[in-house]
Amino acid sequence: MAKVVLEKVNKIYDGKVHVVIDNDLIINDKEFMVLVGPSGCGKSTTLRMIAGLEEITSGKIYIGDQVVNDVPPKDRGIAMVFQNYALYPHMTVFNNMAYGLKLRKFPKADIKKMVQNAAEILGLEDLLERKPKALSGGQRQRVALGRAIVRHPTVFLFDEPLSNLDAKLRVQMRAEISKLHKRLNTTIIYVTHDQVEAMTMGDRIAVLHKGIIQQVDTPLNLYDHPQNMFVAGFIGSPSMNFIKGKLEKKDGIIFTAPGISQTVPKQFYKKLANHIDKEVMMGIRPENIKIEKTGKMKALVEVVEPMGNEIIFYCAIGDNKFLLRIEERILTKPGETVPISFAMEYAHFFDLETEKSINYALN
Repeated sequence: MAKVVLEKVNKIYDGKVHVVIDNDLIINDKEFMVLVGPSGCGKSTTLRMIAGLEEITSGKIYIGDQVVNDVPPKDRGIAMVFQNYALYPHMTVFNNMAYGLKLRKFPKADIKKMVQNAAEILGLEDLLERKPKALSGGQRQRVALGRAIVRHPTVFLFDEPLSNLDAKLRVQMRAEISKLHKRLNTTIIYVTHDQVEAMTMGDRIAVLHKGIIQQVDTPLNLYDHPQNMFVAGFIGSPSMNFIKGKLEKKDGIIFTAPGISQTVPKQFYKKLANHIDKEVMMGIRPENIKIEKTGKMKALVEVVEPMGNEIIFYCAIGDNKFLLRIEERILTKPGETVPISFAMEYAHFFDLETEKSINYALN
């Protein structure tokens, strides 16, 4: 297996479009690393550079101890699973999975054994004689996985492999790929724009925005300790609420915004000291805003979304809009006013100029 390292990797198209900017990243041996971010952030380009399908403008990529900048894709010890499956429509499942082995001139007996082993792992034993058109989307995706598995690569690369599947099948395939990682005990680099996929699958996640890696950490650390506003807003569903206001010193520290006045917990005083009497952005997650009789703020309910196990409320206090996520079945209708309170021990504060976390970043 192999460790993958990126050192100051850049990708510039046509000498002017800078899509990957000075990125450093260490992916440990046997780690499941997810690259996540919105469309156009450079995550798929990064994956294609690791695979050798895109040239690097500058920097170095290591697979194991070898710099692979000039190594052809076939010699990098990688296998890639694409978004569109990339199956040969005229070939059976068996031949699709065996094709790469045939090109490398493996003996027929070895090919048969390797394909059957992969088919057993993926539950494809009864489908080996079918052609892709006779398969469901999930089955086609498993065939694409099987074609990668039979090569016994040192690194698996996944480029948004579940985006063509329906919601239920995506959940199933997330579990299948996670189980596959544990069974094969190999290095996986997985690209997605879906932060739920990232949170549920990755050992660690690299969050990209505008070509730059914003933060690399475990899913829970990204959620609890985002280093900047982009990570805070991107990770979490529904996303974090942001309210612009001011920190004032009045018998402690108070965060104030139109219609909002909340006392800041003492554990944040030291970190917030340099921002007293300045405007900041407060971030608070939907589950940390409560509807309760003792709440001192009044919020107008604009939209109610019952989800079964929880209810999402779209609320407003003046021009400030925010979401609440409540597990109790509170019978509140749009147009009603409810008393709310913020769990301020979970409030995040960000510098307006740098957008960096003031109180919750780990470093």
